[in-house]
Amino acid sequence: MIKLEGTIISVFTQQGGASKKTGEAFADRDKIQLMGELELPNGSIKHELIDLTVENGKEYETLKGKRVSIPCGALASGRNVIFYVAKGGTPKLLTAV
Repeated sequence: MIKLEGTIISVFTQQGGASKKTGEAFADRDKIQLMGELELPNGSIKHELIDLTVENGKEYETLKGKRVSIPCGALASGRNVIFYVAKGGTPKLLTAV
């Protein structure tokens, strides 16, 4: 398991629809946008926006604009890494250092 840390920028619901490949219908999904920081080999910081599907977006509304840690998993899709919130994973508010 990986813990992604970052600031919750947005909480929204993505409208359902039908898969372009299979035609199978899918329901609306709650999502969050997490702004994380990735340290580069030269010491610079790159900000990266990650979209995550969550079970209940309302749980994250009060955390907007706050720094959190979220337990996640990851899988490779071609040259990209896809992150997902671990089943039953809940966000943990991080204190400022």
